[in-house]
Amino acid sequence: MQKDITLVRYNHTVGESNLHLQFTPKYRKPIFNDKDVKAMCEEEFKKKAAELGVQLAGIGFGPDHAHMFVTGWKNYSIAKLANGFKGTSSIYIRKKYSVRLAVQGLYGDEMWSDGYFHRTVGAVTVETMKKYVTESQQKHWKAEKPRLEQTTLLQFN
Repeated sequence: MQKDITLVRYNHTVGESNLHLQFTPKYRKPIFNDKDVKAMCEEEFKKKAAELGVQLAGIGFGPDHAHMFVTGWKNYSIAKLANGFKGTSSIYIRKKYSVRLAVQGLYGDEMWSDGYFHRTVGAVTVETMKKYVTESQQKHWKAEKPRLEQTTLLQFN
């Protein structure tokens, strides 16, 4: 049975704002096989979240993509959040690891693909979403096909 959802109280509002974001590197390159690139990306995501005043309830990586579960983002558009996370992480990672990215086939001033996946998430606990974002990505690190029977977040448990 699912726990009750806790609503967040702000100065003049009450509610919840939960968002699942997924970004892929340009050409779907497996740049997160490099543990240093992955660690720096996670660190830059956390810094950007702190700067924006939003919470990262979960971060997960596959070899060729990154997932985030963002909460408390009521003051931002999805596009502003996505562009902020992608832009900041790209600048710092490319600056420090440009040679490593070039070995993976990423040159120039782009690290992320142009698009991104987003879904607002409601009626699910933060714990469930955090578990999905952080633990379900393990399937991408194995040489096996993803489970096709999982079609919704609620089926993850």
